[in-house]
Amino acid sequence: MDHSAPNRAVLTKEQRGEDMNCYDCPGTPGPAVAVCIRCGAALCRTHVHESHPPTQDITGTGRATHEKPARHITCGACRAAETS
Repeated sequence: MDHSAPNRAVLTKEQRGEDMNCYDCPGTPGPAVAVCIRCGAALCRTHVHESHPPTQDITGTGRATHEKPARHITCGACRAAETS
């Protein structure tokens, strides 16, 4: 067994070269700051779309709407599909 190889579990993501980049950035990749709730694409600040729809639960015979809206993060493609 070779004990000279570094343990991947103790390396940071920067050391492993595993930073996530924006899926929608053409050419030079931008660092991802969020993930689309629909398709899972990583997104930078330029390509992220944030909305705050009301949060509702099905309860008994109707719906209960919560006071505070939820944060809803989507990419451009999923936002276009949701609003079409």
